[in-house]
Amino acid sequence: MSKMLGSAIGPAILNVFRPELCLLPPSAVVTSLPDHIRLSAREHAGIRRAAATACRETSAAWKRIILFGSRTDPARRGGDIDLLVEIAPEPPVDTYRLKQRLRLALEDELGSQRFDLVLDDGTKAGGFADLARSQGVELWSNS
Repeated sequence: MSKMLGSAIGPAILNVFRPELCLLPPSAVVTSLPDHIRLSAREHAGIRRAAATACRETSAAWKRIILFGSRTDPARRGGDIDLLVEIAPEPPVDTYRLKQRLRLALEDELGSQRFDLVLDDGTKAGGFADLARSQGVELWSNS
C-alpha cells in the first residue's frame, strides 16, 4: 500500500504527513455539548469519527470543527448539519477531495442527512467562513 501511495502522491507529501494531527486526541473532544445546540450524542460522535477518517485519508491537518446554522438555534426544528472545518495550510491539501471524503464519511456515520461543509485553510480573509466562525459553536479544537 505505501509503495502505491508513494507513487501516487510523491515522496514529498509522505515526508510531511503528520498522522498525529489526524487523530482527535481526548483533550480535543468537547465532553459535554452545550444545551443550545441540536445535535444528538450519536451525531456528535459520528462527526468526530467522520472528521478523523477524512483527515487520515487525505493527509489533512484539522485545527477546529465548528457547528453553525440552524442546529445552533434551539427554537428551530429540522435542518441540515452545517460544519466549518478549519484546516492547516501546510501541508497543502486537495480541499475538493477532503470535502468529498468528509461528506462520504459523514453519510457512513450518520446516514442520509443533508450536510453543508465549509473548509477554511486561513489563506483567504473574510468571506463565509468568517461569518460561520462568528456565529457558530466550536465542537473541537486542536490548536
